[in-house]
Amino acid sequence: MNQNETVQGILNAIELYAEAGRKASRELGEKAFTKEATMSWVEKGVITTVPINTLFDVLEQTGEEEVSYTVEDVTVAGNIAFVRISSSFSKLTTFNDMFTLAEQSGEWKIVSKIYSVK
Repeated sequence: MNQNETVQGILNAIELYAEAGRKASRELGEKAFTKEATMSWVEKGVITTVPINTLFDVLEQTGEEEVSYTVEDVTVAGNIAFVRISSSFSKLTTFNDMFTLAEQSGEWKIVSKIYSVK
């Protein structure tokens, strides 16, 4: 796989994440993330880490939203990668999102998401 194909595979996982938010779809989210993936954030000085299913629960409760994002950085080292995006959900909240990904059998999956509100 060449570098362009690798980056495109990584960005496909990020787009699945965004599309899961747009459609409030657990099924799309599950395609983007590994089953054991986590989501983390810091609130009032306390770091919280939860299973990614927590994100899917929030998506289902929130419903369909306008989701847009800008890719700020993609770093690849062999079969692992880091992606940083700036995202906006329903134009109300903007986030700094950082993802770690791993490639397995030619497919990139998100292993972890950490975010902060801008």
